[in-house]
Amino acid sequence: MSSDTVLRQEIRYSLGYVRSMIDNYSGLYSGENLARDVLRFCDEMTDAGTPHPRLQAARRLVEDRCRRLARDTDRFALRDPAVIAVSRAQAMAAIDMLQDVVFEWRKARMTVPSSGRLLRRKSL
Repeated sequence: MSSDTVLRQEIRYSLGYVRSMIDNYSGLYSGENLARDVLRFCDEMTDAGTPHPRLQAARRLVEDRCRRLARDTDRFALRDPAVIAVSRAQAMAAIDMLQDVVFEWRKARMTVPSSGRLLRRKSL
């Protein structure tokens, strides 16, 4: 397997828990805070010191979609199954987008080992 495939699988596996949280979120329990829990996991996964602008944008989108899902599934609100399904699908799409951004970011951070010498072409 190529290193890209392995990296993509690792990221997909890591985000599997987040996808499960979104898929199983009901909004019926007062202690649930979907956006906080999802973002905490995503932040741990991308702890980089200096945040990358694309990671920040993807994180904001995930936060927005999770908050929207939480609002649409609120136990005190009118709960429309069609609206909840759309919100859940949009939250999953935001996670998919985050997955792609994390892949690009981590791939760019990978260093290529070098011998420390430049190869020169011999002049003829």
